[in-house]
Amino acid sequence: MTRELDIIIPVYNDQDGLNTILSSIENQSVSTVLIRVLVVDNNSCPAIKIPPTSFEVHLLHCAQAGSYAARNTALTKVDSKIVAFTDADCILDTNWIETGIQNINIRSKQLSKPVILAGKISIIASKQPETSADLADIHFGMTQKKFVNRGRYGITANLWARSEDIFLLSGFNESLKSGGDRDFCLRAQQELNASLIYDPDCIVYHPARSKKEQIIKSKRLLGGQFDRSNGKPLREVAALFLHLRPLIKETLESLMIPVSAKRRLRLIFFIYQIRLSTIPEWVELFLKKKNSSRL
Repeated sequence: MTRELDIIIPVYNDQDGLNTILSSIENQSVSTVLIRVLVVDNNSCPAIKIPPTSFEVHLLHCAQAGSYAARNTALTKVDSKIVAFTDADCILDTNWIETGIQNINIRSKQLSKPVILAGKISIIASKQPETSADLADIHFGMTQKKFVNRGRYGITANLWARSEDIFLLSGFNESLKSGGDRDFCLRAQQELNASLIYDPDCIVYHPARSKKEQIIKSKRLLGGQFDRSNGKPLREVAALFLHLRPLIKETLESLMIPVSAKRRLRLIFFIYQIRLSTIPEWVELFLKKKNSSRL
């Protein structure tokens, strides 16, 4: 019997997160008999271990740094009809598997063409009332619907596709330090005429990232933009401008969030801290004093 679904989960130094997401797979609304999980240890220290599960889990290893390389490692083992990508720090909704399989099959049949399904990512606040870091991540972080509507891509915390289509694209561009999910989705649309569809019913939950985690992500994204400059000084300067440009829009959107004026001001200050913290990083990259981070 053909396997229905492979779930690919790259993990780097997050044993607790992996344990949690595997537990959420145990609690799915459908049988996991025709489902397999491919966990890729991206050179964690200490090495990742797989806890006991009632479903099939394979542990793979990828020494090359970067989640895109890790996902490609898993793709070499895929033998299912459908592939779902998620991350070790996510928690899957109880109906995630059932909804994802059902909706990608329905849309593929309706459209008679390749489909990329980008499921909803719901951010879980660290506390109530939400901190500035929580609000920033909820409104400006992994907003899957905005990515699909504005950027024509979905992120791999909750992304579904048919394996045959993924193989035609040769997986992810693992030379990229950031934006590999965007590159994948754009190539699918350009080369396969795929339809990118946002699915609000296929949900994963993600804890809001701390200030430190958001700074790390911001530097990684800047590094990806910088690398795409290909060593051309004017484009390297433009990379910094492009990275800082969202500040204006984020400031205006912050003023519309239904919280107290004091919390809005704190949020705006927090957003500026995160964005501007990348300037020293850009200076070091521009002066060739360091290489951009992959993680």
